[in-house]
Amino acid sequence: MVGAWGGFTFVLNMIGVSAGVLVLMGRFDSGLHRAYSLWYVIGTLGAIQFPVVGYQPLKSLEQLGPMGVFFWLQLLEICEMHRRKNPSMSDKKFAEFRVMVFGGALLLFLVAVM
Repeated sequence: MVGAWGGFTFVLNMIGVSAGVLVLMGRFDSGLHRAYSLWYVIGTLGAIQFPVVGYQPLKSLEQLGPMGVFFWLQLLEICEMHRRKNPSMSDKKFAEFRVMVFGGALLLFLVAVM
């Protein structure tokens, strides 16, 4: 797609929106994480191989949304892995853990930006 007509950005954004909507609908599972992560990593690495594109997928504002969805899914999977390892964890403790993970990621992001 990248070499033929440059449609990678459109497809990447549509798949990112679809994955984000699925998460907001409460349909997140490890299969969604695995599928989107593979799509994002392989697709982005494949797009970077074209000299015309270069590192644009990592710099372009129009592709930051799918990158945000990618990192969001990574954090959700970390939380779900922790929950699977601790099946006796109550919903309240899991919510507190999730807030700590996302808060830590936000703090790390803010430190990196500054």
